Amino acid sequence: MDFLNILLLRLLRKSCTSSFSAAATVVLLAVACRFDGVEKVRAASGPLIPALFAFGDSLIDAGNNNNLRSLAKANHPPYGQDLPSHKPTGRFTDGYTALDYFALKVGLPSPPIHSDPSTTGVRLLQGVNFASGASGIMPYAGLNFGKVFSIDAQIQQFAQVKQQIVALIGANATERLLYRSIFYIVSGSNDWLNTYFFPGSPLPHLYTRTQYRDVLIDKLISQVKELYNLGVRNIALTGLPAFGCAPSQLRAYKSVNGTCIAWLNDLARDYNDHLRPRLLGLVDELPDSGFAFQNTYEALETVLRDPAAYGYTVVDTACCGIGKYGGFLNCFQGFPVCKDVQTHLFWDAYHSISRFNEQLVDMVWNNGPPYSYPYSGKDLINLLREKRL
Repeated sequence: MDFLNILLLRLLRKSCTSSFSAAATVVLLAVACRFDGVEKVRAASGPLIPALFAFGDSLIDAGNNNNLRSLAKANHPPYGQDLPSHKPTGRFTDGYTALDYFALKVGLPSPPIHSDPSTTGVRLLQGVNFASGASGIMPYAGLNFGKVFSIDAQIQQFAQVKQQIVALIGANATERLLYRSIFYIVSGSNDWLNTYFFPGSPLPHLYTRTQYRDVLIDKLISQVKELYNLGVRNIALTGLPAFGCAPSQLRAYKSVNGTCIAWLNDLARDYNDHLRPRLLGLVDELPDSGFAFQNTYEALETVLRDPAAYGYTVVDTACCGIGKYGGFLNCFQGFPVCKDVQTHLFWDAYHSISRFNEQLVDMVWNNGPPYSYPYSGKDLINLLREKRL
């Protein structure tokens, strides 16, 4: 065990007389992290929150699927080519995900993936990433790709992690930790694109699109409540993106000249419009809770309205891919890669490039509606820091 871990354990043993956040701050004061190839030393005041936990799909998966029997993997080149190491990690993009950039905003390292055997002990205390590529809100979402961890399974994993944290720092300190931490959720796209609309799916015969929308939202709200019962109090939840503009959907639905598939975008917007009030209304039902709805749909639409202003010249074709619009399957080793990644909005058939992920986080961090409801990410953190337990 290295010096910093020993120091943290000693401080945690004193948690009955000092808060956990103070201990975490001491560690972060001593640590410099490398992000986007630039050395950044944490501010003297330490992180803005003690921990960041994440649940979701490939938009924020950082390697939890690497050892699964699944087609939904990104642990091979050219994924990760623009990371400082230039090596794949399991992130479904050329570099960092939105979760990585959000962690940077709050002064924390990117949360370690749950499937890494070294994610144990003190590594749990600043959060864990449970996200699994191709997974969804419903337990059957994405199973056509092989083994994945659904949101239900990820919540079960978190419950186990919570018990490990309790064993490490005690029940009271764990309650304080969770009370002041952020839980980041990104899910739903696979429930539609790779489940409801998957060729041969029985779901369209069982539910209309409106009925399925309501089934998904009811299930997601129940999952939020389950997290609340586990001690979670602050959730940042991301709605559906304008996935009718993804190269995979442009190819599948035979877009003309790269025009977004309007009915798919209408579906995503309608889903978001019904989910947002349900989520934000939970503050009246769940004491001491706080929620932010991050509108990635509007963020993507903003870029598409004026791509050049954000540095893009190609918004309809994947940088890495084959077939029309590069929209056939994901980016596999040996697939052609564009010469200038930064000019492409999409990295592969489903996922944006790392630079857009950073722009997205900037939008929801600095702005309230229509990018983040009911307030900006920055304001959410400020309100959270005013909480006392």
